[in-house]
Amino acid sequence: MQYCLTPIGVIHVSADDETVKKSLDGVPGIVEIFQEFAEGLRGIDGFSHLIIISYLHKTSDQHRQVLTVKPRRLIKLGLPPTEVPEVGVFCTDSPHRPNPIAITIVKLLKREGRYLHVEGVDLFNNTPVIDIRPYTPERKVGDIKLPEWYLNLLKAYRSLKN
Repeated sequence: MQYCLTPIGVIHVSADDETVKKSLDGVPGIVEIFQEFAEGLRGIDGFSHLIIISYLHKTSDQHRQVLTVKPRRLIKLGLPPTEVPEVGVFCTDSPHRPNPIAITIVKLLKREGRYLHVEGVDLFNNTPVIDIRPYTPERKVGDIKLPEWYLNLLKAYRSLKN
């Protein structure tokens, strides 16, 4: 079964792909909403953060077959790759996955018509935007649980920082 999605916009960043990949906090960017969807932005002013749902258009067919990965973010934070376990892709933010859909939270700096100026973008230039949601208080989860392997990695990371 296949589903068709229509992009509502596109991400614009001036950073190259490697800079975006290496960034821990994302890069500044602009979310351009296509004219036919611009009315959907009514009332968005005033939200501090937005959830951007996008299609990772540069993910290859080969990368769509990946089911296990080493969490790259932890390696970027300085953990030795030998200490980072290989886990299921659904336990990570890896772009290599069967359905290359990304969910990212960005800070809304300002809106100019159908253009949203944001920071914290971890998407490549021209990434198609599928949907936007406001980040609201009821979405915040206060009491989370983490698996043992993740807690061990956090502990190792904190010991690196000290």
